[in-house]
Amino acid sequence: MNSEYKELLTAKDASELLQINEKKVYALAQAGKIPGTKITGKWIFPRAELEAFLKASAQQRLRKPFFESVINRKVILICGSNDPLLCVTQGIFHGIHDGFTLFTSNVGSGEGLRLLKEGFCHIAVSHLYDPETEDFSFPFLGKYFERTEDLVLVNLFYRNVGFVSKDVPVENFADCAERGLRLVNRQKYSGIRTLADHMIAQENINVSNIKGYNHEVFTHLDVIHHIMSGHADTGIATEAVARSSSLVFSNIFEERFDMIIPKEIFFDKNIQVFVEFIRSDTFSDLIETTSGYNQRDTGKILYPRTTQERS
Repeated sequence: MNSEYKELLTAKDASELLQINEKKVYALAQAGKIPGTKITGKWIFPRAELEAFLKASAQQRLRKPFFESVINRKVILICGSNDPLLCVTQGIFHGIHDGFTLFTSNVGSGEGLRLLKEGFCHIAVSHLYDPETEDFSFPFLGKYFERTEDLVLVNLFYRNVGFVSKDVPVENFADCAERGLRLVNRQKYSGIRTLADHMIAQENINVSNIKGYNHEVFTHLDVIHHIMSGHADTGIATEAVARSSSLVFSNIFEERFDMIIPKEIFFDKNIQVFVEFIRSDTFSDLIETTSGYNQRDTGKILYPRTTQERS
């Protein structure tokens, strides 16, 4: 066999690799469920793509029992954007529903959506902003999910984010560049980083002119700590975190903070217990007594939109 064809397998070779009989190989190939091509009446299969298919299938088999086990153990896994109020929520939720355990992972909005797609969490939290549509979360669902109709988006709250600094207010990134301020940035794919990159582009500033642009941290508290400790001069964080410190806060805008849940588990008891919690007076009081938050849509299903909302 020529070297250019050495990675192509016959149906018999494919059946041995996949450990299934040849009839099953033909059936899967004809249904388009495994990678293969029919040439002059015979099926051939690229080894590399078959091996990738095997790997993906194995991962899916591992994810499914893991996903089912955490549901059965009353564990709720949330991945995505960092928010101080959501961190406080963990203890309060467990105190009210001690049979349930809430875990959050601060990996950034984009990474949270990716992990939700891969089946490694139950809920993704996001505040990704799209400047073209001037909307949050919705424009990004299609980027991560083939079937957005299989998702439910529920609003958690709105929050103010802005520049934080020690003494003199910072209004924009041009201010940072002109004054030579050291920035503490957020990690790639986080909602704050997406916002910062949009603002920098809008202000027509080269990132090389912003000191500390590549200095990345993962939480709002990290931003505050780096400024308070003198390792940075400014960064972007929520109003609530800024107000809890002696730092100056300069508001950029109010952003919508959402949670995205697969429809297939939305009505599971674990998820509904948490959804009802964020609709409760307890959560409402928490938002009401925390600076920089608004609860006008808290607990409301924003996607799928109703017929009235679409029109």
